[in-house]
Amino acid sequence: LIYRFMKYIQFITEHKFWGKSIPEFLEWIKSKSNVYWILLDTETTGLPGDNYEVQLTQLSCIVIKYDFDSNTFSEIESYNKKIKLTPDTLSNIKNTRIKKVLSFNHYGEKGIKFHDESDSLSDFNSFINKYENSILVIQNAKFDMSFLNTRNKSIKFNNEVIDTKQIAQLFYLPCLQKLSETNIEYQNLATKIGTSDRDNGLISSSLSKIGPALGINMSGYHDALTDCKLMMKMFIEMIKFLKENKSLDISKYQGERINRIRK
Repeated sequence: LIYRFMKYIQFITEHKFWGKSIPEFLEWIKSKSNVYWILLDTETTGLPGDNYEVQLTQLSCIVIKYDFDSNTFSEIESYNKKIKLTPDTLSNIKNTRIKKVLSFNHYGEKGIKFHDESDSLSDFNSFINKYENSILVIQNAKFDMSFLNTRNKSIKFNNEVIDTKQIAQLFYLPCLQKLSETNIEYQNLATKIGTSDRDNGLISSSLSKIGPALGINMSGYHDALTDCKLMMKMFIEMIKFLKENKSLDISKYQGERINRIRK
């Protein structure tokens, strides 16, 4: 388990996207469009490192086929389970942060069936294994993969991952910054997205910030199944933008981002 985790951390910190030009990245994405993509999102009771055990509260995905040339996708099927609170979570339910997180994660709607967390992970593993060699597409993959690979000790998810947050960090936002050098429209767009401490003071790579700037309707945000759909809309818009500006040299802004990540 430790070995797998360290390999994943290395994947995040020394990523294969680093130093790639826009055309090289687009060619890589095209090469991955011949297999099933599984858009994945989770909701939880908090963040890793909180002073109580954090669990999954929703596990959702949408299976798609992506067409690079047309930059469109077709939906195959979806998976969506709300997960019941564990005894450990219930014992900490008075914690104000848990209550707050549950409220904006749309937890507790009437008429919804809730499922055991460990059983749901096992069921989800069986669901995605129907799609051989499938790729998981996740916004901020480090967060979701840490839960998938620790909340049921007997299951490990080893699928290849495309992290849309990293696409934003290393290609979309640097491209936007390059255009902002000479175009007030793009300067205003960058300002609208704003900066974030989670991005080390650089322009935010959050779905909640980039989505509205791209004109995406964010209704229902923080429901895992809805977030899968929002993530794919963001991905489509970012790829469209990169295709339109693939001749740009964005290495200056990529380097700035990479240096901040390393530090």
